[in-house]
Amino acid sequence: MYAQSALALVLLAGSATAKVCMNTTVPVDISARTGVFNIAVPQTNLDATTFIQNNTQQGRNFTEVALLDYVTTSGTYNISTQFCMPSANNATSPTVQVLTHGIGFDKTYWDSSYNNFNYSYVDIATDTYKYCTLSYDRLGIGNSSHGEPLNEIQSFLEVAALAELTTMLRNGTFPGFNQTFSKVTHVGHSFGSAQTYSLVNMYPNISDGIVLTGFSMNGSFVGFFGAGADFVQANLNQPFRFGNVDTATVEAVLNMFSLTDLVAGVDPAPGLNYPNGYLTNTNVNANQYLFFLPGYFDPGVLLAGEQTKQPVTIGELLTLGSLPMMNTYAGPVLVLTGCESPYYSVAITNVLTAFVANDLPYCGGNCLATGNASLPSIPAAVAMNFPMVPSINFTAYIQPNSGHGINFHYNATGAYGVINSFLNSKGLMSS
Repeated sequence: MYAQSALALVLLAGSATAKVCMNTTVPVDISARTGVFNIAVPQTNLDATTFIQNNTQQGRNFTEVALLDYVTTSGTYNISTQFCMPSANNATSPTVQVLTHGIGFDKTYWDSSYNNFNYSYVDIATDTYKYCTLSYDRLGIGNSSHGEPLNEIQSFLEVAALAELTTMLRNGTFPGFNQTFSKVTHVGHSFGSAQTYSLVNMYPNISDGIVLTGFSMNGSFVGFFGAGADFVQANLNQPFRFGNVDTATVEAVLNMFSLTDLVAGVDPAPGLNYPNGYLTNTNVNANQYLFFLPGYFDPGVLLAGEQTKQPVTIGELLTLGSLPMMNTYAGPVLVLTGCESPYYSVAITNVLTAFVANDLPYCGGNCLATGNASLPSIPAAVAMNFPMVPSINFTAYIQPNSGHGINFHYNATGAYGVINSFLNSKGLMSS
C-alpha cells in the first residue's frame, strides 16, 4: 500500500475524475552549466521578431553565433507539481511516470479539465493502467519559479530540476508522502521529450523506460515552428495573465465610464508577471498551425489551449537543440508522433487514402517523407541515436489523425493506450 499524506490526497481528489491528486510546490537545489549569450533581451514585439529571424535563418547556427561562454548557474527554485495515484490500488511496488510538458503548455497538458477531463492523460494512466504520475510546470514556466529569460532559464537547468524531482521519488524524499519508487519512467512531449532525452543521457540509470512524444532528432524543421508561432512578448500578448496588470484597478477605472463589461469574466488572480524575453505565439490561428490538425479536434479545445497557453524563454529557444547525437541510455524507448491525411480541408474527401505524419517541428509536417525507402518514418530514425538500446526495446509509433499537440485531438486516448501498453509490455507496471 502507498504510504502517503492521505488527508491531503483525499481533499484534493476531483469530483470529475476518480484519480486522487496532491498539488505541491517543491523546492529544488540545482546547478547546471548554462550558456552566456552575447545578445540583448528583446524589449518589444519588433525585437522579438528580429530574434526569431536570426534564430531561424538557414545556413548558420545562431546559438553558436551568440554564445560567448559557459558558466555554472546554481540556486534554489520552486517547482509546481501534481502527484496523482489511482483511486483504488493495492500495489506494494507502484510505478510512477514523470510527465514533462513542451513549449506552449504547462503541466495541465497532461490533465486537461476540458470536457470533463475527457482528454486527461493522467486519468488513463492512473485509473485504467494503475500508474502513479508526477506532472510539473517546467522551471521558468507557469507556477514554478521564473527567472532571467536569456542566460538562466535554459534547457540544462530545467533538466537538472527534472533529475532532482526524479531522485526525490526514488529515495522517498518527495514532499507530502513517504513512498520510495523502485520503478520510475519518464514521458515527455516535444521540448519535454528533448529534456527527457538529455536526462537519460546524463544519468543512464535514472529511468526504467522513456516515452518521447512529438519528437525526432531531425532539427531541420524547428524553424517552421519559430516562424509559424509569430512570437511576441507574452506580457503584451495577454497582459492580464502574463503581465502584472491589476484587474481590480482596471475594473475600477472602467466602472467610471460604465465599461466594466470589457473585462467581464477575466480571471482576477494576479498575473504571472513574466519579464520581457518570455515569448508566446500570437493568437489562436498560430496555435492551430503549431499544434492542431484541422478536422480532428474540437474547436473548443483550441480555444481552451489559447486561454491556457504558456510562453517560452529566448534562452530555451537557443538551447532546445543542444542534444547529444549518441545517447548512452540502454532502457526501453518509445517515440510517438501524430499522423494525418495529406489534405487538411474537411471539404475534400476521398481524395487520397494514404496518411502522412503531421508533426511540424520535428517532421516538417510529414514524418513519412524520409527520402529513404528502408526508413519507415523520421521518428524511426531515432533508434540510431540509442546505440545501447536493443531493437526489441525500441518502438516508433505514428498516431493517426493527430497534430503535434497529440493530447488535444479526438483520438488522444488511443495514443495514451499505446504509451501505457508499451510500458506494461516492458514489465514496468505497478505490482
